[in-house]
Amino acid sequence: MISDVVVKDAGNKGKGVFALRDFAKGEFVFRRRHGRVIANRDIPFLSGEDQRHLCELDWDTCAILLPPGCYLNHSCDPNAMRKGVNIFAWKDIRQGEEITIDYRLNAFTSERWDCSCGSANCQGYVTSSFFSLSEDQQRIYLPYAPKFMRDEYRRRHKSSPAQP
Repeated sequence: MISDVVVKDAGNKGKGVFALRDFAKGEFVFRRRHGRVIANRDIPFLSGEDQRHLCELDWDTCAILLPPGCYLNHSCDPNAMRKGVNIFAWKDIRQGEEITIDYRLNAFTSERWDCSCGSANCQGYVTSSFFSLSEDQQRIYLPYAPKFMRDEYRRRHKSSPAQP
């Protein structure tokens, strides 16, 4: 049972996940749970609600996320990071603070949507792709990216002398 976070209203973002206690940088927050795993080609057949709660697992499949993880909102300056299904504090998180992640970690569709995260470095929109991040941000996030994204990064940077 996940008892250190709560899902509640996050204003114009809909629902969000909020800390019920302080979390120190690097501390485990909770395990995100997957519902069904589906082929990407079947996404159009999902309900609108299920389409809002997808996580890319590789180039061909994705998982429908279950609460509370499905309510983690995006931030261009997240305070949490996921590694596989585990969510860790990327920064210190205070009790009552919304827990956010960067959706671009495992994204590759290049869809663009308006961003309402409000962080200082937000451009007002998000391009849904790991490779839309700056080179520096890609290198910082790379250890946390899923294997298929790390493999693609290495393929794209094969001729580059400095690889993480």
